[in-house]
Order: sequence, then C-alpha cells, then structure tokens
Amino acid sequence: MSAGNPYDGAGGPPDMEGFVGRSALLDTIESVWSLGGRPGNLSVLGQLRYGKTSLVDMALRRVDRADLAVVRISVVEQDSVFGLFRAATRGVTAAFPGTPGLAQLDSTVQKARGWYDLENAVTSYFEAAAGHGVQVLLILDEFDRAPWVLVDLSGYQLLRSLVSEPRYSVGLMTLSRRSVFEIEEDAAGGSRLDGVMSQRCHVGLLQSDEVSELLARATTVGVDLEAVRSELLARCGRHPFLLGVLCRRVVTEFLDTGAVDVPKAHELSLVTFHAYYDRLIEEVDLDLSGRGTPLLHAAAAGSGVSAFASIDVRELVDKGVLADDEGPVRLFSDDFAAYLRAATSDVPAPPKPRTSTHRCTALVVATEWGSAHGGLSTFNRELCLAFARENVRVLCLVAQATEKDVAEARDLGVTVLRSRPIAGADEMATLMRRPRLPDGVVPELVIGHGRVTGPAAQVQAEIFTRAKSLHFVHMAPDEIEWHKPDRKNDLALSAENRTRIEVQLGREASRLVAVGPRLHGRFRGFFAGRDDDAALRFDPGFDLKDARARRLPDGDPLTVLLMGRAEDAELKGLDLAAAACGLVADWRHAARKRGLELVVRGLPREGVDDQKRQLDAWAANPRLNIVPRTYTSDVATLADDLVRASLVIMPSRAEGFGLVGQEAIVDGTPVLVSESSGLGDLLRETLGDEQAASWVVPMSGDRDTDVQTWAREIDGMLTAREQRFSAAEALRVELAERLPWSRSIDALLTEIGF
Repeated sequence: MSAGNPYDGAGGPPDMEGFVGRSALLDTIESVWSLGGRPGNLSVLGQLRYGKTSLVDMALRRVDRADLAVVRISVVEQDSVFGLFRAATRGVTAAFPGTPGLAQLDSTVQKARGWYDLENAVTSYFEAAAGHGVQVLLILDEFDRAPWVLVDLSGYQLLRSLVSEPRYSVGLMTLSRRSVFEIEEDAAGGSRLDGVMSQRCHVGLLQSDEVSELLARATTVGVDLEAVRSELLARCGRHPFLLGVLCRRVVTEFLDTGAVDVPKAHELSLVTFHAYYDRLIEEVDLDLSGRGTPLLHAAAAGSGVSAFASIDVRELVDKGVLADDEGPVRLFSDDFAAYLRAATSDVPAPPKPRTSTHRCTALVVATEWGSAHGGLSTFNRELCLAFARENVRVLCLVAQATEKDVAEARDLGVTVLRSRPIAGADEMATLMRRPRLPDGVVPELVIGHGRVTGPAAQVQAEIFTRAKSLHFVHMAPDEIEWHKPDRKNDLALSAENRTRIEVQLGREASRLVAVGPRLHGRFRGFFAGRDDDAALRFDPGFDLKDARARRLPDGDPLTVLLMGRAEDAELKGLDLAAAACGLVADWRHAARKRGLELVVRGLPREGVDDQKRQLDAWAANPRLNIVPRTYTSDVATLADDLVRASLVIMPSRAEGFGLVGQEAIVDGTPVLVSESSGLGDLLRETLGDEQAASWVVPMSGDRDTDVQTWAREIDGMLTAREQRFSAAEALRVELAERLPWSRSIDALLTEIGF
C-alpha cells in the first residue's frame, strides 16, 4: 500500500489529521467536563464500527483540567466486579500520586476479597478523593460486556452511588451498543444505574458535509472523489467505517493504475464488507432480542417497516443502521440491502445444553473435524469434546467437514460450522470469514492452533470483539526445523521466522497456551516482558475410553509399532527405530525367541516403495520384517494396529508433546517415548524419574549411541511382555486419575476468567 494514501488506517484509531467532522457530537461529549467541578454522566451509544471509540478519543484530547482524573477501563478486559473497581481506584491513584492517603486506601481496595469489604473500601476511597478536590471521569468502554462483570444489581448500585451522591466527585461515561437500562435488565433483571445517566449521545451516520470533508482528503493525491460520490454512497451510504475502507481502496488502485474505479475497488473489498454485514446483522438481532433480522429483511425488501415497533425502528435510525433523512425509512446503503436480500441461512442447530447455562461459548478454529491431517486435528477434536463435557458451548469452525462429521459432533455436544467459500480464495482463507452462527449465540472465547489456524482465529477474535482468544502452540520450530528433509539451506531462517510467527500470534491473543511442559518451557521466556501476560500450559488428558484391561497380543512375530505422520523420517526417528529393531531381531534370533517385525504406520502415499527400501537399509538386517503402512485416520484401522502391537515406540529427536504415545498409554499398550518429547517430560514430572525410566528413553544426540539405547530398551520390553502389560495397565489408570482432561480444562477456563 502506498505510504501516500490519505485513508491509511481507515477504521482504526484516529489521528488529528484523519478524523473528520462530528463537531456536534464532540461538543456533547466535552460538555461532560467543560463546566468544571464534578463531571456529568453520559451514555455514548452506537453500533459496531460507527466511531464511538474514535469520537471519545478525539474528545478526550480536549481535556484541559488539572483537577480531573480520566480513568478509562475496557470492561471486556475485566474478569470480575472486583477487577473493575480495582482498576478504577488504581487509575485515579496513578493520576494523582501525591494525594495524601489515596495510595493506602487504594491498597485496601486491591486487597479486598469479599463484596462487603470491596464496597466499603471503594466508597472510602472516592469519598477521600472528593475531599482532596480530585474530580474523576470514569469511562467504561465495551459496556455491553457489563453482564459478565457486574453480575448482579449490587455492582450497578455501587456505580450509581459513586456517580450521583454528593459525597463523591465521580462522573461516568459508558460506550455501548445497547442502553444502560437494557444491559442492566439482561444482567440482573432490574435497573439501578440507568436513572442517573441523564444524557445520551447517539453515534450514527456521517452528515452530508462530513462526507464531503472525508472525500476531500483524496485531493491531496490528485483524486476527485466528489465526481464518484453517488457510486460511493450507493455502496457505503454515509457509514463512516465502510466509506473510509472503500475510499482507501479506490485511492490505492488509483496510485497503482492511475484510474478511479469504484466497482473494482468495491469488489476487492467484498470480504471486509460482507464480514462486517454479517456481524452487524447478528449484533442488531441480539440487541433487539431476535426482532432485528426480520426488521432488516423487511427494510431490504422495500416492504416497509411500519409493521414493526416504532421504538425498534427509532433505535436503528439513531444508530445509523436505518436512515430516514431522505424520504421513507431505508437501510443505510443499497449494497447492504442487496446483501440482505441475497442472504441465506444454513446454520446447524446448536447442541442441547447439558444444564440450563453454559460456562462460556467457545469458537474453535480448525482445518477439519476428522483426523486426515494428523495429530493436530486429533488434539483439536479431543479438546472440543473435553470442553463440551465441562459445560462449554462449543462451536468448531472448519474448512472441511462431511455430513457424518457434523452429525457425530452434534451427538457429542459440539456444533461443527463449515466455513463459507470465498470466490478465488483457498480453504484456509475462508476460515477468516465470519461464520453463520446459531441464533442468539455469540462466542466469548476464540481458539486457534499454531500458525495453521492461529491467524484465522485472530481475525475471528477481532470480529467478535467481546471474545477472549487463546493461541495454542503445538511445536517448537527451533527444535524441529533442523530435522526437516526438504530445507537444507534456510533452516535457521525458517526456524526463526516460524518461532516469531507463533510468538506474535500469542501476543495478539489474550494468552498463548503451550501444549505440555516442554513447549511451555520453550515459549514462556518470550512472555517475560513488562507488558506480557504469562504463557499458559495445557496438558492433554488421559481419560480412559475403555475401562477393560488390554489383552496380551498373541501371534508370531511380535509387533513393534511406530505410528503417526512420518514424512519427516529423521525428526520422527525412523532411522533409529529401524536400526534398533534390526539389532533386536538378531538378538532374539540368537536366543531362539519369537521373531520381530516393525510396523511403520504414517508414511506418505507417494514413494512408499522407496521408503521401504530406506527403512530396510537403516535396519541392515534381512531378519527384520518391516511393514510400511500409509497414513490413515480410520479409527478401526488404527485400533487394529494397536491390538496386535506388543510395544509402541516414539523415538522422535524432537516432539512438542507426543499424542501418539499418549494414545498408546490410554489404550494400555506398553510404550517407549523419547526424552526429547513433551510427553517424556510430563511422565517424569508426574511419576518421578525412577518410575518414568520404564517408559522414557534417554537421547544422547549421537546416532550410534541412541540406536544401542533404543535396542536395549525394546528388547527388555519384549522379553518381559507380561510384566510390562501389567505395568502399562497400572500406568494408564494412574494417569487417568491424576491427569484428566477436566482438570486441564477447568484450570484454563479459570485462569482466563470463565
């Protein structure tokens, strides 16, 4: 994008030069504090992207009072009523650090644990502030989120007291879509605060002269947008965000081609426009308790809105969704009307709730519901099901899902949503488009996995601004890139770039979540800055899927199984496995014991014969039968593999966690896992070094040494098969009790405020 585009940053925070008009609204906001003394109370109301935040930002730049503490709090960032009031007193103390006694009173607020203690501490604090002549303007942004924070009327009553009683000097400004009355009613079934919010400021569409001012900015680069004003307004109306986005695209294309082409610019902006329309429709429907969608469709169809409650129509006019300044009430733009007329709904029904309320609603972004792409997909499915079991409403947005997938997930309490195609875009790009959600459902938590779906999850978190977001990390590029067979000249650069992507996605999310202790150790150092939230750790669970003990497999030869995606042979230790089993095959032959075969499940379909020859070369022993198997996600086939296995091995040179080993443990099959894995670290941490030594194999980094070590461990496991199967049964029962999914899910949700 050209640095000379005067619309760069359209839709984001304003700067002094980029903000246009709205002088009447600015004056209304400034009147809250302009007369001196105690600030007044004001509700700033407006729909998504109409400029509420930008307007308040600009107005606050006019504040010129030495006695006024402006404390701005984003309600969406607060996890409780305690957090909100602590942030308020902390902000005033920071603004007036030398005021006698305030720091000590603030400390009392911060330490309060019960509601009675908090209420007394807060009122004492603000009474003291008023006594010292400190005037406070408390600004609560994202106030629609208040029901999650001020969960009953007592919180609203305390706010009311602070902003209305004479002994305090606090004024309140709220920014929200809905009125304070509606928010209170939804939260607590009554109203306390609304009665003292005497002023309301509706932020809607731009005025005609403000549109002219916005279009005139293009003249700085030689573009006359007034000449195409009617084309712009047909697509955007006087909507501040959409008009800014389209002007930016028109000027960008002009700077590249020399032509002013509104239709082309609009086509290139369709993803942004449609994502915004979808979200606006949902927000309107939520705000009007389901009445919004039929009202909007009636307006789009031109059938008029007279049949609808006048108070609903007036609200949408005030907020700029409808316009009534040029004849009958209509939608703000022709393009929005056309989009509504073409809209269809294919939303699956949400799962029946297990109880009357959900702990929260989570939108999990994944490539698929099945496991065609391996361990990450398996982890995602297990994570979704674990969330559902813990009374979380789970929506899983995927690029691919069959009808069978959707039905299976629904039966297990998860709603699978297919992403909506975008012409000319690949499947992963479709995950960035706003999904069609079940009626009345809004995500409060968005989850992405690594750099695969992490970027799409961040886009979804921006779409659903009230939602917190988690970025799950499943691998450490600084470990694994050095074992990739397809990149020999850019390993350091690739590792650094991929690590940087994971860290950046983690910082943009509410929290980064590392799977298992090894990855947590790898990434937590990146989040040690003064402004960083600590990286969280999440351990997959070991819940039993079948309480019955495994039967000792019979047959000849004995089977050692290596399973999981095996494109990266060196990384997964295929050479170590083949060479070690080659040695064991000789040892068992010399001792006249049953023979041995190595089954490698997970090879790519291309070149399986060549891979078999390579495995045979690594084994260097014709007595060892190596059975190559391509990757499959078929549950029955994988179950058959485990049924006949006497041992599962995971000799990875680097493994973020090791879900294959976890699956073997849950099944009750003896397992050997590399100490260079998160699973190995978890077993040592949970069981202690001595007990874990039965299952975790040391890795020296020297190939010959590691081959010998793995050979001895494999031989010992097979020699004492009966004892090892009994030990494997005891292990899976112990881990199921100590490390269930429920413990990890509960700890994660509690940490982020649900």
